[in-house]
Amino acid sequence: MKKPSAREAAVFLALNLAGSGAFAFGVQYFTAPYQIAPGGVAGVATIMNFLWGLPIGVMTFVINLPLLLLSWRHVSRSFTIRTMVSTALLSILTDAVGVLVGLIHPYESVSPLAPLLAALFGGALMGLGNALVYFAHSTTGGTAIIGALLQKRFPQFSLGKLLMAANFMVVILSVYAYGNIDTSLFAALAILTSTIVMDKMVYGLNTNRLLFIISDRSAEIEEGILKKLHRGVTILKGEGGFRHSQKNIIFCVVSKGQFFKVRDLTLALDPGAFIVGCSAGDVLGNGFKHLD
Repeated sequence: MKKPSAREAAVFLALNLAGSGAFAFGVQYFTAPYQIAPGGVAGVATIMNFLWGLPIGVMTFVINLPLLLLSWRHVSRSFTIRTMVSTALLSILTDAVGVLVGLIHPYESVSPLAPLLAALFGGALMGLGNALVYFAHSTTGGTAIIGALLQKRFPQFSLGKLLMAANFMVVILSVYAYGNIDTSLFAALAILTSTIVMDKMVYGLNTNRLLFIISDRSAEIEEGILKKLHRGVTILKGEGGFRHSQKNIIFCVVSKGQFFKVRDLTLALDPGAFIVGCSAGDVLGNGFKHLD
């Protein structure tokens, strides 16, 4: 495994500290005081804290230990090492934030909407925390490890469905632990909120645009994109369906800001050009994310 540079290690640590802090605050300040077990290992640790008074952070790490061992054997060592560091930081910060929240008092409100608000804001902070850790190319353990293990065993199932099933089991467990079905509904809402926020952070911030340009002046447009925007293009061969004439189709991926420049450049050269643009998912390769 390649040893990370000092800069990479600093970025990894900074993202994990910020992500773990946000996640810990969401649990200790919002969800745990309202007996909301927000799925995953954190949810199990929250239930154990309610039943036996065990610290959430310590139990999060203890529960993750056997999962990390399985990950080391069946997933990959680099994934396991990163996840172990992230999990350790999360566990430490969760209990540290717990002490801080004990001093300043957790979220309290006389409003009947208080549990709902706790689920929403707690879930949002946990989704934010998970996204920041993901940006460090790591995970907070728990269901992420379970999902990776299960997908190797059952590749026919999507990772999202496997993680949803794991979280659903924790929600069911919370019904028996708290003896209150309302808390499980708030837990499901917290999980949903966390998932939405993480998806928006991870994919919503992706502003790349995928472009297909059909024009009789494709050579000039291609040259303009290469020289003025310094973006690579691929020329695809196509055939018009009406006259069956041969066409060059320009295929390229640009940033959101560059999309408008490509549009203006194209229309300046050929007002009759046909442009198709859509959002691109993860783009890996030169000029975008690294392949690793």
